[in-house]
Amino acid sequence: MKTSQQLVISNLEEKLKLFTHAVSGELIKEANYVIANTEIPTDTFNMLLAKSPTVRNENHMKQAINHFIVKKLPFSTWVDAHNLSNDWLQLIKEHNLKEAERNIMMKLDHTLHTGQRISNHLNITQVSNKEGLLQYKEVFLSLFEGSPERDALEIYFREFSQEKLGSNARMYIGCIMEMPVATGLLIEDNNSYGIYDVMTKETFRGKGYGSEMFQFLLNQTIDKQKPVVLQASEDGKNIYKRFGFKEVGEMIVFE
Repeated sequence: MKTSQQLVISNLEEKLKLFTHAVSGELIKEANYVIANTEIPTDTFNMLLAKSPTVRNENHMKQAINHFIVKKLPFSTWVDAHNLSNDWLQLIKEHNLKEAERNIMMKLDHTLHTGQRISNHLNITQVSNKEGLLQYKEVFLSLFEGSPERDALEIYFREFSQEKLGSNARMYIGCIMEMPVATGLLIEDNNSYGIYDVMTKETFRGKGYGSEMFQFLLNQTIDKQKPVVLQASEDGKNIYKRFGFKEVGEMIVFE
């Protein structure tokens, strides 16, 4: 049986697999790490994810990291704080990676008693066509305005194939008067649901749209017995606690 931390990591691994495949990228999967390489200069989707404290097949990993460096492809490294062993610390130091952020790993045991969505006039639909994807991209990219990452993400979504993404990932867009203002993403794997990309355009924040999207996602789970996992900022964790989520660990991100 997987621990709560392992549920978070395995769901993130599923997300990496799906979103790498959606742009015909390469996923390197080993017993103790996963490397997602989209061949696009985005550290949002190029990622090294640690799965255990032990670093094995180190040469294979270093070849993949050197590929990022030679091709000038930014990438991020995600390590559960419990897995941050001397092996990983040495690798991080060797490649001059710096801590960028820390996320709180959270879990809800099931969605059997999830309350009904309280509507703030947000019209939420699943992305199912090119128009919906463009709306999703508009909100997503707005959070990176003025940065090189925004240009990289523009390339990512230009190469993105919803057909390749598959049915385990469901993307949602929330609109006010046909204007896209919020996004949400639900990923299902064998053991859990994962919630990602609950984003609201800056000018529409503070109106409850993000919470409404979040509660909508909780109501989209088909297997109500499955746990739901997510990663939150220190500032945002209390929002999720109100929905019954509990802290189960910490993820450290290096760039």
